[in-house]
Amino acid sequence: MKSRIYVGTVAHARRGPVEHRFEYPVYVFALDLDELPELSARHAWLGVNRARPVSLWDRDYLDGAAIPLGARLRSILAERGVMDFSSLISVTMPRLLGHAFNPVSFHHAFRADGSLTAVIAEVNNTMGERCIYVLDDLVSDPHGWSTRMPVKKTMYVSPFYDVTGAYSFRFGPLGDRLDVRVTLERDGMPALIARISGQARPLNGASYLRTLMRMPLEGVLTVPRIAVQAARLAWQRRLPVVPKPEAGGPETWITSRPGLLDRVAQGFVLGALEALPAGALTIAFPAGDERSFGPSTDLRRAEGASARIDVLRPRLFRRLAADGDVALGEAYVDGDWSTPDLVRVLTTLLRGRDALERPRGVRGVAAVLAGMAASRRRAPRDQATNTPVGSRENIRRHYDLGNEFFRLFLDPTMTYSSARFPTTATGLERAQEHKMELTLAQTGLSHRPGSHLLELGSGWGGLALAAARSFDCRVTSLTLSREQLAFARARATEAGLADRVSFEYADYREAQGTYDAIVSVEMLEAVGHRFYETFFATLERLLKPGGRAVVQTILLADARYATYLERTDWIQKHVFPGGMVPALSALTHAMTRSSSLALERIETFGEDYARTLALWRARFMERRDEARALGYDEKFLRLWEYYLAYCETGFRERELTVGQLVFTKPGAA
Repeated sequence: MKSRIYVGTVAHARRGPVEHRFEYPVYVFALDLDELPELSARHAWLGVNRARPVSLWDRDYLDGAAIPLGARLRSILAERGVMDFSSLISVTMPRLLGHAFNPVSFHHAFRADGSLTAVIAEVNNTMGERCIYVLDDLVSDPHGWSTRMPVKKTMYVSPFYDVTGAYSFRFGPLGDRLDVRVTLERDGMPALIARISGQARPLNGASYLRTLMRMPLEGVLTVPRIAVQAARLAWQRRLPVVPKPEAGGPETWITSRPGLLDRVAQGFVLGALEALPAGALTIAFPAGDERSFGPSTDLRRAEGASARIDVLRPRLFRRLAADGDVALGEAYVDGDWSTPDLVRVLTTLLRGRDALERPRGVRGVAAVLAGMAASRRRAPRDQATNTPVGSRENIRRHYDLGNEFFRLFLDPTMTYSSARFPTTATGLERAQEHKMELTLAQTGLSHRPGSHLLELGSGWGGLALAAARSFDCRVTSLTLSREQLAFARARATEAGLADRVSFEYADYREAQGTYDAIVSVEMLEAVGHRFYETFFATLERLLKPGGRAVVQTILLADARYATYLERTDWIQKHVFPGGMVPALSALTHAMTRSSSLALERIETFGEDYARTLALWRARFMERRDEARALGYDEKFLRLWEYYLAYCETGFRERELTVGQLVFTKPGAA
């Protein structure tokens, strides 16, 4: 079977919900992959992996690797057990004068008798994604071959259809005429029929020249023609536009190819990475090539390897150029990149942050883009997100994910805050018990028999129950999580402490009475900058004279706080709405303006939090299958993996710390 050109049309017929038909002229090449070296040598206008009027580049197909197309097709077929074929014919639209427009390719595997044994259908959308269907269950009919059963659609192609439905394919013989039909079936009925048809021409210079003269601008005009039809459907005929979902499915492979915006954005991002002053970063691209950034440093020598980002979708660079650090996390969750060591990547980028944000040359363009994105993310902290009503919703969205989910990675004490490790050999459960002991020791309750302790933020009840066991005291504990409330109450009943510990659903501002001591462990991050003065005024109102408030909170470096106030970061956007890490200077300022409290003691232990988070993440990764069984999908699991690694990096690099602050109210106890 010889290579040839087919001159014809592509026709689209929509059956619903709005009937519509349009077609456009094309010329399609049927290339015998075994003939390619000879064809390239014989015809100066035809090139394989080199620039010519017609050029076929291996990187334009399948996974984008610079490996011969025929070899990759044979490997794919072998993996599916398809071995009975003697030739491979690719029906495709190569680059014409450097321009790429190739919405679909069909790679035919023919037996020696000319029958078709399999087809690898390769569909491209305009978002730089590629979907591959291996069709190895074909049946013959009088007009050629067709798929025995429809194959599930898994990629977003048209703005008017989601990814529901299935495709049926029919292929005519590659003789004098080309005839390929693809039918999208939904609810058992054809919704869209696409047909590629054409008349064969010999593959030689004269035939190609006549075709080019007949249709000189088809490659350039096709996309605008399709855009016009889409506009007519959307605006004139009011066909609803369907937002793009995430693609993927077990029967198909999703790969990506860079579009113009992707390539431009890649230049910006890679230019910015050249400024890395510390750490070493390697970017691995889908085609198999790699590029390294940053000099070899102590980080690389000490840890044995560079940080590595494996780019899985070219849109990663477009997202990074537009939305910086927030997009980095979003792209990881969406599967646009992966890495063998997430903390190392985040550490490298954090250490190089100042240089990456410094406008200079191409890096300046990237910084401007990042700044534009930041301005869109402005989130003034005087918004009402942390009002009593807003706080209830924020807490619900984070803590009411389900107790069984948090049980996957927390220790048996169910403590969701930094542990305190007295030795390097101490396990997580004992370290959490040690933290509770140290916290309660600072309240002074051991010297006040019959005291009443108030806890702001119950968690799952561990600290309140520990206080009731250790001291002759009553405990009132407040929470805004319904899930935690039910869990803590059941736990108190089981421990026989329900008469001494009361868990209540209430905001800290709603607390009444006076107390000998108050504890609050990592609840302050949910208070918000606007309400720090309210928080300290509430502590003073609720404390008896001489009483102590022990507050454990994450702390941000003071130098970063002003910038942090102006932006919504990735955690605030995706994990902890309304959350805000305070700076010590902001807390002391609010305390002096709103209360007579005195800061008696502060102790920080950020390295303990880094270790706590590392242990949580290890436990979480080990139990991902259990999380899936609970109904959490892969994107949710990647979000929590990134969240735990992101926080661990901040503490390891001392961008964050955690401290226990002890406040006293004037007066005699």
